[in-house]
Amino acid sequence: MARKKSLSIVYNGVEVWQQLDPYIEKFTYTDAVDASDEISFSVIDRDLKWVSAWLPVKGDVIQPSIILENWNYEGEKMTVICGSFVVDDFGFSAPPLMGEINGVSSPVSTGFKETENTKTWEAATVRLIGAEIAAKYGLTLAYEANGDIQVAKMEQSKRTDSAFLKGICEKYGLGMKVYANRLVIWDYKKYSAAAPVLVLTPSEVSKWSYRSTMQGTYTGAKVSYTDPNTKKTVDVLVGTEGRIYKSNQKADSEADARLIGEAAIRNANRKERTMQLTLPPKLSISATRTVQLSGFGRMDGKYFVEKVSHSIGRKSYAMQVNVSFIPEETAQAEPDAAQGSGGTGIYVVQSGDTLWDISKRFYGSPARYPEIYAANAAAIEADAKRHGKAGSNDGYWIWPGLQLTIP
Repeated sequence: MARKKSLSIVYNGVEVWQQLDPYIEKFTYTDAVDASDEISFSVIDRDLKWVSAWLPVKGDVIQPSIILENWNYEGEKMTVICGSFVVDDFGFSAPPLMGEINGVSSPVSTGFKETENTKTWEAATVRLIGAEIAAKYGLTLAYEANGDIQVAKMEQSKRTDSAFLKGICEKYGLGMKVYANRLVIWDYKKYSAAAPVLVLTPSEVSKWSYRSTMQGTYTGAKVSYTDPNTKKTVDVLVGTEGRIYKSNQKADSEADARLIGEAAIRNANRKERTMQLTLPPKLSISATRTVQLSGFGRMDGKYFVEKVSHSIGRKSYAMQVNVSFIPEETAQAEPDAAQGSGGTGIYVVQSGDTLWDISKRFYGSPARYPEIYAANAAAIEADAKRHGKAGSNDGYWIWPGLQLTIP
């Protein structure tokens, strides 16, 4: 059977792909670590619908999914749930009428990224701050870090909640993004230690580029804190002398200083050795995962996926993957003891379950939930219809008692 690619587009809660398909020339989806996920539609409209009845409104909510059928073998169906996006920019030109509609992953409330707030946080933790901010915007917090991090005192002075929380996460080596109505906070060190999702060789890549630089990278970091007994400022060296990063952030203790220093070195050195690869779609690759490069000579090794861009045209589908080298000491770090060893067998959905949570339970990472959906799509969709839904919204809706195969 022929390979098939298509999209599912839920626009303000309504499935509209069949109506939009004739007008969409290109769809791109960018899944990134250090920036909000983004989508873009390029359209050509000889019927002038996009400037009349279909004219977008900023704040419209789009939930796209990429669907591949018979891609690797007959009967296979794979789905990438891109998440939930808010229309933030669009434009048109004529003749002929052409346009571009862009969306960014964010809560429906624009206040998350636009409204400045002032607040003092005392005797808190990163998890507590994240949970309070998530609840403010109707999001669920997914905290994917090893242990919690104490915050003695933190000033949010005329900063948006998004910028403030991202700054805290960067300070302690954590990542943050909004995805599928969840505010996700994860640990770079923990995620870098995860096993590679696949091995990439030159034969599987249509184009690649490699870059190695010392500029902006460090061998060590110095962070200061005030000793509570002597009231003196103490400098803590993390790493080794050489190219030293001097942090202007004050720590609460020596342990806090070491956390900040380690995070600063790790964040800076992610750009020391990087690669950009263009390849046919491999849906197991997503931002925050790891891949193993083999056959590239001295560039071989384990890499962290920083960004994945999907580009789908009428006759084409390609992925561009940006990765950063993971040093051996990080690549071989011990995995979290709570991390799952992989999926096996059958699981019966319980009250309150989501595919995100089930993926975390079985795989140690919630990001693999599309694999569970793909393996159970027929059963999930049939169960959604039994509960009066037009569909499950690619696994968003599941009910207790549904039996799932965990691949």
